[in-house]
Amino acid sequence: MNSKILIFTDLDGTLLDRDTFKFDKIFYYLKKLLLKNIHIIPNSSKTRQEIENFNQELDENLSFVVENGAAIHNLNLINSSFPEKISLSREIDEILKIFEIKIPNKYKSKCKFVKNLSFDKQSKILGLNKENIKAALNRQYSTPLLFEGSKSDKIDLFKFVNDAGLSLQEGGRVINLCDKVSKSQAMKNVIKVFKKITKEKLITVGVGDNFNDLEMLKNSDIPCLVFNDKFTLEKININNCLVSKKPAPEGWEEVVKLALEKII
Repeated sequence: MNSKILIFTDLDGTLLDRDTFKFDKIFYYLKKLLLKNIHIIPNSSKTRQEIENFNQELDENLSFVVENGAAIHNLNLINSSFPEKISLSREIDEILKIFEIKIPNKYKSKCKFVKNLSFDKQSKILGLNKENIKAALNRQYSTPLLFEGSKSDKIDLFKFVNDAGLSLQEGGRVINLCDKVSKSQAMKNVIKVFKKITKEKLITVGVGDNFNDLEMLKNSDIPCLVFNDKFTLEKININNCLVSKKPAPEGWEEVVKLALEKII
């Protein structure tokens, strides 16, 4: 049976350089994979506008998942029978209302929403310029925050948020308040759509570098971790995980090549 390879990938710190957000060093490798009809599907905490900007830089129209699994876009570009958009999350206004009602003031007071900070602070936290900050904060389903409480307070906050039917997704720079969605759930939804029209065997490669990628990696056929000195293999407990020696973006190419060697 023929197989179809789907690479679900985080962006920041995984495919994009952690500090510069560039991927020019692997630009031609990405193009080479796409020419082989390997599907690269960004699955990121980034917004729709940010990933559309990434697509523009790559000069491709990739399907993608936004805001930690909140919505799936552009599947119709793979097959005209696929939906253009699948929403898996409630809107951010509704999420914030639930947060305001359900979370005790003791914990809410220690949450600093990035959208309410000065531009200088936003720039320092996100590592972005003014134009890119605007795209990063143009969120339909989630909002980034900093938590200024203790470790035990943070554990309690995560529990209260979970009990309220929401989630906190921890990335490299901020925590994102979201609906109870995940990159893993979104990946499973994409696979379900593919299975409706193809008899080919689907092989999933998951590529990430941080805690909010963990479930996506665990649910991939071939999990791949791009080097991150703050997020080691020992912390994630995935026995068959491939790990790069280099950081992003070269680490993405390194680990994807290892994954494809196991398939092809």
